[in-house]
Amino acid sequence: MTGGAPCPHYALVDANMRFTLDFHAFGHPGHHMRYADVGSVRMEASPKLRGVCRGCGGDTIAKCGKHVIWHWSHRSRSHCDRWWESETAWHRDWKNRFPTDWQEIVLNDDATGEKHIADVKTGHGVVVEFQRSTIEPSEVAAREQFYRRMVWVVDGLRNDLDPWTFNVVRSGIDSNGFAGFAWHGRSKLFQRWHTTTPVFVDFGDHGFWRICHFEPAKKRGVALIVDRNAFAEALIGGETDFSRNGGPASPLG
Repeated sequence: MTGGAPCPHYALVDANMRFTLDFHAFGHPGHHMRYADVGSVRMEASPKLRGVCRGCGGDTIAKCGKHVIWHWSHRSRSHCDRWWESETAWHRDWKNRFPTDWQEIVLNDDATGEKHIADVKTGHGVVVEFQRSTIEPSEVAAREQFYRRMVWVVDGLRNDLDPWTFNVVRSGIDSNGFAGFAWHGRSKLFQRWHTTTPVFVDFGDHGFWRICHFEPAKKRGVALIVDRNAFAEALIGGETDFSRNGGPASPLG
């Protein structure tokens, strides 16, 4: 498949912009998953089930309380994948836009033996990582090197002020869906995601934005409003991997 289509092709205003309630899969700390193997069957958590982690083969317990997202948790307190973050409603809502058999895919590097679980890997070979917690640039680079063809979707609602600030500092949206912005607040949201890999930030009611370019020294950037459904449909249909225009650290084309 060739590189992704130009940004303007996806400059569609999202009619379903909304905030997602962030109920953490809290309780036992550690690696919370949607799927585990029960016998030889890949299954979602259900009361009283016991399973096996698809990543490390460790024992898992189904956590199915009234106030948590139903999930699998390791019996031990160890993490089998240091890159994994506990599943929230935000993660689950995004994953549900994709076929279930593309979710939580275990990937191996045969040369090094390294193994990680991708949030989504499409049938066309593109990994989509839904990231809520803060990670260091070194981990961003490591994941990009491991997954190669990938797209980042970042939860812009983690800091309550970021969506409001972005909406205030950005310009109006032009006819192609682009807006310029100046980011002079204390938040390091855009500085943390200075990469040539495609980055999309989900600001809930304030929109789903592709960060087309950002200059850390000047703290100025260009973003594109994107329809969430069109984004998912383009990946599902194999229309694009969004790589053609790169990420926030790529020069504007």
